[in-house]
Amino acid sequence: MKNEATELTLKEKINDGLTRHWKLATIIFTTLLIIMAVILVIGYLNRGKVAESAMLAEDIQSSYTAWMQEAPENRDDTELEDMISRALEDYPKMFAAQRALFTRGLMALENKEWDVASEAFETLADNWDESYLAPVSLYNAGAAREEAGDPEGAGALWQRLVDNYAEVSPDAPEALFNLGRLAEENGDTSEAVGFYKDVNSRFPKSRWTDLSKSRILVLEGRS
Repeated sequence: MKNEATELTLKEKINDGLTRHWKLATIIFTTLLIIMAVILVIGYLNRGKVAESAMLAEDIQSSYTAWMQEAPENRDDTELEDMISRALEDYPKMFAAQRALFTRGLMALENKEWDVASEAFETLADNWDESYLAPVSLYNAGAAREEAGDPEGAGALWQRLVDNYAEVSPDAPEALFNLGRLAEENGDTSEAVGFYKDVNSRFPKSRWTDLSKSRILVLEGRS
């Protein structure tokens, strides 16, 4: 009976408190409703933006495909660049921005604008390192850097590709072979052989393995 009386007393105290502070309780309840409504609205708007981002990414890809199908002298990238700029401005953290940077890099490669290409690809790889576009962007950025006369920068990007994406990227064997080639061109035979042997041991089924073996034979035959 004592416990029951205590329980009733607690209930009475709670009821009394709600009665005396009904205004505060109303404000708290209303605030919670507003917060829940804002969360729902934000979620709805985000879903809409995600859909819009995906559609714009598809439009960019379609426009790029059409641009590539034109003869080089007839290509007009005005509309495509407008879409790329809109993707980067309106959806900076969504897939449209990734597709925009990747497409800008591809266009720059096609136009032999090596610095523009490497910047676009590196920005993508830096900002979205878990994207499936990150490893191929690193490879392309390395190729652009080498074309621009920066083999050291190219090597750093290819090394990053091998270090972080060797298990998932089909470009990893070639990137590793390129590291050997750069070392060979730099006169560092032992380092070059080391890279070529890495190709053989890590990617034995790659088409770059036979070429690596032939380079090893040539370089070791000189020593």
